[in-house]
Amino acid sequence: MAGVTETTAKLICGFEGTPIPEEAIYRSKIGVLDCVGVALAGSREPVGKIMLDYARSLPGGGEATVWGTANRVSAPEAALVNGAMSHALDYDDMNRSMLGHPSSVLAPALFAVVEKMKLSGRKLLEGYLVGLEVMARLGRIFGAQAYEKSWHPTAIFGAIGACASASYLLRLSYEQTLNAIGIAASEASGIKKNFGSMTKPLHAGSAARKGIWAALMAQRGLTADSQALDGTFGFLEMFNGEAYSKQALHDRGKPLEILESGLIFKQYPCCGGLHSLLDNVIHLKRKEGIKPQEVAEIECRVHPHRIAYLDRPQVREGLDAKFSIQYCVATALLHGKVGLNHFSTESVARPETQALMKKIRITPGNDLGSFGSEVIVRYSDGRQFSATLREARGSPNFPLSEAELLRKFVDCATLIMSSSRAEKAGEALMGLDREDNVENILKLLVSD
Repeated sequence: MAGVTETTAKLICGFEGTPIPEEAIYRSKIGVLDCVGVALAGSREPVGKIMLDYARSLPGGGEATVWGTANRVSAPEAALVNGAMSHALDYDDMNRSMLGHPSSVLAPALFAVVEKMKLSGRKLLEGYLVGLEVMARLGRIFGAQAYEKSWHPTAIFGAIGACASASYLLRLSYEQTLNAIGIAASEASGIKKNFGSMTKPLHAGSAARKGIWAALMAQRGLTADSQALDGTFGFLEMFNGEAYSKQALHDRGKPLEILESGLIFKQYPCCGGLHSLLDNVIHLKRKEGIKPQEVAEIECRVHPHRIAYLDRPQVREGLDAKFSIQYCVATALLHGKVGLNHFSTESVARPETQALMKKIRITPGNDLGSFGSEVIVRYSDGRQFSATLREARGSPNFPLSEAELLRKFVDCATLIMSSSRAEKAGEALMGLDREDNVENILKLLVSD
């Protein structure tokens, strides 16, 4: 059986001409739509403002557009800035095979390369499918091993996925693609310790930049080990640390990953591990009329893996609050929703929120699955109400409608532009597969 590096290179180089179901194209379009929307909203965040300031410091007149602006910089730097903005709010989509956020890496990398090479929107979507395929299949090889060892999959698989997308669009030879994968493998990094800080969104942008850069270096003749993902000292041993199966990369008879594991879209701008909890809380508030002032205790049962990084009884700022069960559950119960305006420093400091956070108890729920949860609300008089979910809305099994996703895009985009322009931009992105010049779409994204 060929090694993982060789099989990955063959997958990338052999994708040209592969029959692609229209459903796969549609799903990749809504992945791009969602990513661009949350990036435009993310440009207003502190990390987004820092990245935009960085972009303004670079030489102008480059190959690719910084979203939300008319500024053009080099393709790798545009991918860095747009990727960081895409992940700034933790509102971007997820994929369960890789346990990370694919679109916030792939869409920024792809737009940058497509602009540079003047390719079509259809080609961009093909590149998206290649990148997701590689990221998700690597994730299947790893299982949860890398995540549990504190690596951030968006960062480590993202660098290889962005490299795959760029290599496909640049039409690298098989040997060049092997080298590009090897270069990206040495560049891959990102630790969970930085969850709740500005560096977490930087992981997505950095992975997008590294992937493009690796492909461009390989195109120029820079070499790497042709088995960089495999064997002793290789990528898989480094990030996995245990024996692994190569079968996931060889299962070419299966549906494309975007059809099999698919994308999970977020209703709330916070960590995806919280979303089924929030669905449960909001359901109980609406159904039972829960009054926060009468609550004695809220028990939140989640998988033990989630507790390790989401049990944050004290939070200082919005970024930290996005990874706090206590804060997000308290917010959902108080307001009946969790939105973009709930992660300001002022919101975090509200006395009523802080008081309710103290009533939240977190317990392990091994029986609920990795993404499930149970919420039990207990009143002082002995009454209690509960709700259980195996997964949140937005998952492939419980999807958001196209209308809901377009509404989310407009809500995000109107933070920097008029609603009429935002609606037009959303429609244009949904027609990406018919667009010969993606610059026509990017011109619609400039802030008012």
